[in-house]
Amino acid sequence: MLIPEQQLPTVIGLTGAYGVFILIYAYYFYRRVKTFADYNVAGRTMPLVPMILTIIGTSVGGATLLGLMANAYSTGISQLWMVFPLIAMVLTLTVFFVKRLRQAGDRHDLYTVGDYAVVRYGPLARYPAAIANLVALSALTGMQFVALATILELLFDLDTTYGILIACAFLTLKTYLGGFTSVVWSDAVQGTIQTLGIVALFIAVYLLSDGWGGALENAWASGQEALFELGNISPYQIFLFTFTLGAAGLVRQDFWSRIWAARNLDTTVRAYWWSVGLLLLTGLLVVLIGVFAKVGLGIVTDQPAMIYYQVTREAMPFWFFALMLVTVMATVVSCADSFFIAAASTLVSDFIQPAFRNASDRQLLRYSRLSVILMALVSLALALAVPKLIQLWITGSAILVSSLLVP
Repeated sequence: MLIPEQQLPTVIGLTGAYGVFILIYAYYFYRRVKTFADYNVAGRTMPLVPMILTIIGTSVGGATLLGLMANAYSTGISQLWMVFPLIAMVLTLTVFFVKRLRQAGDRHDLYTVGDYAVVRYGPLARYPAAIANLVALSALTGMQFVALATILELLFDLDTTYGILIACAFLTLKTYLGGFTSVVWSDAVQGTIQTLGIVALFIAVYLLSDGWGGALENAWASGQEALFELGNISPYQIFLFTFTLGAAGLVRQDFWSRIWAARNLDTTVRAYWWSVGLLLLTGLLVVLIGVFAKVGLGIVTDQPAMIYYQVTREAMPFWFFALMLVTVMATVVSCADSFFIAAASTLVSDFIQPAFRNASDRQLLRYSRLSVILMALVSLALALAVPKLIQLWITGSAILVSSLLVP
């Protein structure tokens, strides 16, 4: 267990208060969501700032924050090559597709990638797009169940299976209540916590490391100068990430939902441009924190995956660790509910709605909430059954890209 016994009540109280706040926030939107469009694309009314933060929220999850920092601790700033494909994907989406997709969405009242495939290629194109998205998003949602369970295990020594069940119940209830409207507005809160938390952690680590010069000097003195070499990574790793996880983002439902959720075209375009810059900054800071932890703070560990917790627990005062704990939980939750609602929207829009063409808006809203429960069961099964869910994520992402080439 990561927390000393005397500090455990404080951490339990903080974690509980955060969870209760998120659920109350979701319930507030439960009472405001009245239509199918409200639930699945936030009524197409979202302003700029929440749009920016929700794009950041769906792009930077627990795997990005914890995994990227761990890899940077082990191999150095070459991990920026894992950031660049994500930036290239969002930039490509912004420059070439956002405007066209938004205009098509307004013209044809689109909700999903499958809806667009029907307009562009015909009815049969819906199913490759929808099935591929469901595979990838189910795996991604299951990964976030595991990520939250891992946090609970580290903090409270809770069995992983129980942690996954708790994470599933919490995220299902949150998403069921408020749908995409709740996701966007809670991302406005959690995205702010996430961004400010990462910036604060970098500043603290940077100052404790005596800046760039101090870290570089320590690296040379200890024979670890390779940590500051951008080419310290295999081309295969770059290729794999670029053409699976990076390219998949171009056709992933959670990104497309945000294109159609903003209140107008100008807001959509501006939100994506802002996101490009903020994602680059976030990725850069996460990588540098990992590198500085090793050569600046001198933290030695045989578990790089734990480096985020070791930096915040060993090198920082308890109050700062508590803030960073909220940061990592906000990061995981903001990403998880984005995948969750995207999968549910795909299920209801691409399979249920075409089968029940005469369903009323009220019925479709009810089917949307039931789809959240169904996707929860699928993602829960994956999280419990697949020991290395990251492999399923990569496979699902590869399917997501290749299947959309069928039309």
